[in-house]
Amino acid sequence: MDKSLSGDLQLSLKDNPFVPPKGTCPVNNIPPEVLSLIFEIGARSFEDGEDSDEEDEAMATFWNLEEGAGDDVDEEDSVTRRLERSRVIGDDGDKSQDEDGLSESSSDSTFEAAPPFEVLISHICQHWRTVAINTPSLWTKISVSPLESAPFERVKTLLERGKSLPIDIHIDCEPPDDDEEGSCCSGSEDSEPHQSSHSMSFSDLDALMSLLVPHISRWGSIEVSVSCYKHMFVVLSAVSDPSIAGAPQLEALQLYHHEDAESIAAFAHPDLVQHFKLFGGIAPRLKSVALWGVHVDWCQEWLSSGSNLLDLELAYHTDDVRPSWRQFVGILRGAPKLETLSLCSSGPLGAPHDWRSEGGSSDDYSGVIELRSLTDLVLAFHSPIYVSGLLRCLALPALKSLTLDFDDDDYTDIVAQLAGPATTAVQVLKDGEKRHSLLSGLQTLKISGLPCSDRSVELMYKELGNLKALNLSMTYLTPAFLQLLYPCPVPGRRDVWLRSLTTLSTADVPGAQMLELVRQRKEAGVPLKAVYMEENDEVTQEDVQWLKENLETFDFFEGSDNEYEPVPDIEDLHEDSESEWEEVDD
Repeated sequence: MDKSLSGDLQLSLKDNPFVPPKGTCPVNNIPPEVLSLIFEIGARSFEDGEDSDEEDEAMATFWNLEEGAGDDVDEEDSVTRRLERSRVIGDDGDKSQDEDGLSESSSDSTFEAAPPFEVLISHICQHWRTVAINTPSLWTKISVSPLESAPFERVKTLLERGKSLPIDIHIDCEPPDDDEEGSCCSGSEDSEPHQSSHSMSFSDLDALMSLLVPHISRWGSIEVSVSCYKHMFVVLSAVSDPSIAGAPQLEALQLYHHEDAESIAAFAHPDLVQHFKLFGGIAPRLKSVALWGVHVDWCQEWLSSGSNLLDLELAYHTDDVRPSWRQFVGILRGAPKLETLSLCSSGPLGAPHDWRSEGGSSDDYSGVIELRSLTDLVLAFHSPIYVSGLLRCLALPALKSLTLDFDDDDYTDIVAQLAGPATTAVQVLKDGEKRHSLLSGLQTLKISGLPCSDRSVELMYKELGNLKALNLSMTYLTPAFLQLLYPCPVPGRRDVWLRSLTTLSTADVPGAQMLELVRQRKEAGVPLKAVYMEENDEVTQEDVQWLKENLETFDFFEGSDNEYEPVPDIEDLHEDSESEWEEVDD
């Protein structure tokens, strides 16, 4: 080779990051404690998913391609998937397993995702591996897929490497959405042979809990998702063992049972109806509790005396397993810091007239419940009578955010109640003092379903003078909810409703309609600053370009797979702020 060419080549490779340096690698000079800190920061960034916004916009572009243009996207996507697959699958088709077996299993048969960050960095070199393995905070997240089985060596390794640090546990027992076998669950002794082959067996789940329960004093959070209640029964039984003295570090308990119930009155599995007392009733640091289709002993201490409880979500409970009115009141009054309450097809047992009579005249369980710290309320899938009763029993002086999701009835009277004087704990007002409506203090309103008259929409908007963020799922709403946001050209009518509105999130609204709304409000002097649209709505690239040029923020969001879930809280994303946990009282 020509010496001049050789010299030029060496010079060009001198600072090439893909060519290893001769001698000692400079990064190895970083002290182990500093490298460990870098790993921790990297793990947090990796977990946050910095490219999620780009993914949403790419998905929106895909959905809005003209007919016939999708084939190119599919081909390109196929190439991407083959490249991703090549990372972990060799030419011979065998998956290359890391020596620890820490790469998570995937239920996607098309391609395998890249290993977790902590696994990647522990396989760069021996020095990095030593530092990573001796950084306990990298190994505190234990996620178990429905395809994993005993003896769960990966879980054992994570428990060991996490040392004594709090651990976050996620157990997914749900088969993939496209699993044709479904999830057969009769709750009987012989149901295991008939369950989906893509779901964890009951015996394997029992073995997994046997590994985790001895470390219950380290649990910081646990989330369990099942489609068969017998799986949840195994988990509940394991954490209710009499030998368990409590879960002293547990801050989040999220139990989700996703199974279509044939009846809203009776629990589908009578042999599994037991109301368990979890963690010996002791979990003093609990801040977040979500129980979807999962019932427990409603009187246990961490519920009835939740001094640190900030977020409570009860959903999809049949009538026979719901808390009584007395138990429900005990839960709310035992949580003075409660900020978010979500009741979706769940809540106190019975009708409002039953609640009033249940407490009797000798106690305070039939009066108004004042929740002074509550800022967020979600009500979904209740009858108008039930909702009206709840609103009459709850005093919410600090409420800032409201989510409503109803169907199959007329909620015009509920709108009138929301727009009327709000319930207060003090019935006697000072001279000249006026009782404001619940709507008047709202800053965020999300409506996924609210059958009502067009006149009641006007009544609602009239009270929303302080509203800053509005979230509308127009699929299930009367057109008046969107039409009234346009400036009114009719003389004598209010010119613009919701003058304080700056953020709008919508589903099932075409791009051209949104563009016109943004333009008209801007010309009227009450401009929107941020707009978020569901990713598969009809929006052209020209619409996107115009909206980005005329708004401070425009983006797409991914709609919920479950039509019965409230629309995501886009305002939190716009503000780019994280809510801080309050100081915990030990």
